[in-house]
Amino acid sequence: MLVMRYAVLTNLADKMDIGMKLQLSFGEFFMLMLSAVLLTAAGNIINDYFDRKVDMINRPDRVIVGKHVKRRVAIILHQVFNLTALLLAAIVSAKTGFWWPLIIPVVISTLLWWYSPVFKKKVLIGNIVVGLCTAAVPLWALIYEIHGLKKSYTDLMVKPDLFFDALWQWTIVITASAFVLTLVREAVKDIEDMEGDADENYQTLPIRYGVTTTKNYALALLVLFLIGVGFIGYRIQIIKQLIPLLAVIVAIVLPTLVSLISIFQANTKEDFHKASITLKWLMLGGLISLVVISYYLL
Repeated sequence: MLVMRYAVLTNLADKMDIGMKLQLSFGEFFMLMLSAVLLTAAGNIINDYFDRKVDMINRPDRVIVGKHVKRRVAIILHQVFNLTALLLAAIVSAKTGFWWPLIIPVVISTLLWWYSPVFKKKVLIGNIVVGLCTAAVPLWALIYEIHGLKKSYTDLMVKPDLFFDALWQWTIVITASAFVLTLVREAVKDIEDMEGDADENYQTLPIRYGVTTTKNYALALLVLFLIGVGFIGYRIQIIKQLIPLLAVIVAIVLPTLVSLISIFQANTKEDFHKASITLKWLMLGGLISLVVISYYLL
């Protein structure tokens, strides 16, 4: 969210050269960030609550609910976090007069509540739910700003559509990237967690269609992601700037290739755990390269 606000949005706004200012104060933006953190925390709590038996098999050393925290306390914390997240978002909506984005935290909290008891028992649905929740974060960072900027600066711009189209395009690209990479990581985690998931009758991809098919699915998504990176790089002519080009190669292309190799060669639970960690580094690399690209090319 910080990268979206202070790299993508700020650099695009500066390029317009009309003294465009951010519409949310840092305090209001901080409330949005805290809202996202609380929604994520609540989702993790309720997942731990429903998945206690599964986690006792898959990762017994990391079980918290029912072991270090009472189940009743976990449910209360889940509700408090969700309500606080919604309240923070409502405060921002009230200050901006822009209410429909409140749908986002409501939908996310509802989806994460039903993730373990319902969605994870259906092939791919659980992964898509987590992917959508992750993909909502970049959008959540900018949706209020886009609304405010349209109201404040449209009349001052010679070609406002160029600015807002570029802003939406970058938001969609980053949202889509987050969605695809989350699908890959969820597939890898499903293979890692097969033993416990099978005990709870979850219908994950590897349980339903096997490890090989799931690996091929994850590899295909990563190849698709790499093609997308190449296409975007071609569109923004990244080859003309050495530092952004190096950033993309080092922070995105190489980690993607390492992830492809690690998933392809993975056979044991430990192998898939390492592949999952590699994907986390890829996500971090994507954010770092985005900062560099926005500074040099936006």
